[in-house]
Amino acid sequence: MATTATEKKVAGFLPKFHPAQVEIARSRARFKVVAAGRRFGKGVLGICRQFRKASRKKKCRWIAPTYASDSYQSGWNFAKGLAAQIPGVEIHLQKREFDFSRIGGAWLQFRTAEEPDSLRGEGIDDVVIDESGHIMNLEELWEQCVRPSLMDNSGQGLFIGTPNGFNYFYNLFLRSRDKEDWASYQFPTSANPHIDFAEIQELRASLPVLVARQEIDAEFVQLAGALFKRQNILVVDTEPPGVSWVRSWDLAFTEKTTSDWTAGAKMGMTADGTVVIADVVTGQMEWPDAVRTISNTSKLDGTQVRQGIECVSAQVGVLQTLLRDPLLLAHTFTPIEVHKDKLTRALPLVARSEQGKLAIVRGNWNQSFLDELCAFPEGLHDDQVDACSGGMTLLSLPTGAIDDVSKIHIGVNAPSKFRPSFQPRRLVTA
Repeated sequence: MATTATEKKVAGFLPKFHPAQVEIARSRARFKVVAAGRRFGKGVLGICRQFRKASRKKKCRWIAPTYASDSYQSGWNFAKGLAAQIPGVEIHLQKREFDFSRIGGAWLQFRTAEEPDSLRGEGIDDVVIDESGHIMNLEELWEQCVRPSLMDNSGQGLFIGTPNGFNYFYNLFLRSRDKEDWASYQFPTSANPHIDFAEIQELRASLPVLVARQEIDAEFVQLAGALFKRQNILVVDTEPPGVSWVRSWDLAFTEKTTSDWTAGAKMGMTADGTVVIADVVTGQMEWPDAVRTISNTSKLDGTQVRQGIECVSAQVGVLQTLLRDPLLLAHTFTPIEVHKDKLTRALPLVARSEQGKLAIVRGNWNQSFLDELCAFPEGLHDDQVDACSGGMTLLSLPTGAIDDVSKIHIGVNAPSKFRPSFQPRRLVTA
């Protein structure tokens, strides 16, 4: 990258853009909205744009949905790699910032959309909002917090992401129709020539048609009511016998009306592969109440029901608290790692429902559960669906139980896990 003639030149190497990325980069529109399929190269495009601007004394900000999201972590790691090969660029891990001041530039900050008010204050020259379609509070974040910060120097903005229904990202996508300083772009995954076409076709074959049109072709489609259909979900009167049960927890520590809920779904699978949801516990709770609810529910479920907790940010603390409770010593608590977005995690459950192999046990929780399920992924809340996605993960994990009694050895003839000559010391008392 190079600066103007009056400034210090900076030597650095940015990845080569493919033709679709070049088309977007060359546009002189002040605000750009890019709806593109998975692995198109949206993040690379956005970060390279901001490195160029930061090296030219522009104050830049990268905004992702959450700190734990893949878009934030992969973006940060990619930016670190670029900064490492530019002498003079300082990386501030605590502030999550790249400082270009030593080479005559400004800075690039990494932030999240979790607390929009934290984005108020200092004016900036450029902003990239990653995974814009998956930021629930995008309108508030943009109109009230980010857009005013661009006023000082007529700053620019880039919205990138995969479509997610007809939400505010879609509204921004349409602004280019009547606003000259806005431009919109729509590219499928296949626009990236570095992705093997066979890989795209294999992914397409594994997804429901509407999901493939959204995730691969970058189309704005209505998924609510299309993924889960009420007529495909069976209702049974009692829990089927001979089923190993698990309960998965999706946690949210707040009591605000618009915030997420804590949800725990008890699930099992019958011999013919039918996934049965036997019970769902939900509520808006602070930390102590959530821990108490999980503890009490675990005791009611019994030790034979494995409990799983998504290990994201503060939820790790809940797992540690429960593991230290002596009254829950006989219960099994399993951490569930989250690496994918909500829609991708829910696809195994979608597949079961399409095959007619998803059932719920009749109960007073059924109505709210079905309403949320059929509105997914565009409903106001998706906590019960997330809990069920975690349950599918738990059901796929080995239990570690011994099903062959002949393998159990008790007494002096039991094989020792120590070296053959090992003999435990006797406890001698005075």
